[in-house]
Amino acid sequence: MRILWKILLITTVIVPSAGVLTAAPLVEGEITLDQAVEAALRLNPTVGAAKYSVSAAEARVTQAGLLPNPEFLLETENFGGNGDLDGFDAAETTAVISQEILLGGKRRRSRAVAQSDQMLAGRDLEAARLDVVLHTTAAYFRVVTAQERQALAEELLALADRFAQTVRARVDAGKVSPVEGTRADIEVAQSRVRRTRAARDLEAARILLAATWGSGTVSFDRAVGELPEPKAPPSLEKLRSLLLQTPEIVRLEDLILRQQNVLEVESSFRVPNLTVSLGPRRFEETGHSAWVAGISLPIPIFDRNQGSREAAEFELERAQRDAEAVRINTEAELAAGLQSLHAAEQETEIMGNQVVPAAEAAFSATEIGYTEGKFGFLDVLDAQRALFESRSLLLDSREEYALTLTELERLVGIAPGVAGPSQGE
Repeated sequence: MRILWKILLITTVIVPSAGVLTAAPLVEGEITLDQAVEAALRLNPTVGAAKYSVSAAEARVTQAGLLPNPEFLLETENFGGNGDLDGFDAAETTAVISQEILLGGKRRRSRAVAQSDQMLAGRDLEAARLDVVLHTTAAYFRVVTAQERQALAEELLALADRFAQTVRARVDAGKVSPVEGTRADIEVAQSRVRRTRAARDLEAARILLAATWGSGTVSFDRAVGELPEPKAPPSLEKLRSLLLQTPEIVRLEDLILRQQNVLEVESSFRVPNLTVSLGPRRFEETGHSAWVAGISLPIPIFDRNQGSREAAEFELERAQRDAEAVRINTEAELAAGLQSLHAAEQETEIMGNQVVPAAEAAFSATEIGYTEGKFGFLDVLDAQRALFESRSLLLDSREEYALTLTELERLVGIAPGVAGPSQGE
């Protein structure tokens, strides 16, 4: 549901009108992922810049469809000379309007190139919006992870402090050496350092999230939500078919079409343009008038635009080769990302279902055994550190899964989890 909302938002979000720059409003209180993405798509300057590029491309389409302007020529001959040509008595005045006529379909083909540029600008806008969704989602997941790390640090500090109190009680009772009390206090101090570091990392993640909607101030209180639950991703074949719908792959086809249109424009210049002119001429000597008409047509002997036409052919071939290279690299990136997602999913399952429960049980049993004199201080310390490391690794795995999933969403334009059946289906 989250991804379907995201796709609808990508196609309907409105960017502020051109020429108006306003400060990003504060996003306050608790914030959800949908709210973060909406704010970023509405306020991110990269999306606004891409929107202006689309508007500029639309204006160039209009310009490409305009006819050449006519020319007006006013010419006076046979005046200011000697004898009978003295003054303006024998002057001949001609007023001519000339119009260039584009032949070979130049205007139509130039407009097609401009329309191709407009399509490319639209693809770039789609890609910019998807990039904003990617960066915002990733930043949001990092904030959620940082919040969980801070909560984990607080919990482990409480455990360390509780165990330190137990050690002090045994020291006071003379059952263990005072050295153990000192070492327990050291563990508490180290846990406080971890809590401070977690708080610092959380604040940095909050700043990066706020930056996605163009704000330099962190005004929200907390990111409300959870990291996505790992599940088996769809097959590579299923995701590969979705690549054909992404803005980057569609843009490749649009770019090839543009180069084909450019080649047609350059080929049309083999046909020279025709210029026709018409106007009246007045003979001052007799007071009579007559019409003057003319046709001008270049003779394409030396310049037939052959160099530009050949360059356009090479550019078309280059665009086709580039498109093939991008497709290969994108498919390789998709396959690698899918493997990383699968590994993160398996690692999260193992850590969450086996390692962390075992570490929690071991710590609880060791802590109780210590109070009964069955285990030593180092046994409890090892169990406590194992619990911290296992839960921290679980968070690492969950974060890696969430970020990898987000990157695959960006790569194929839709979340792998809702793209289709999983590999096992």
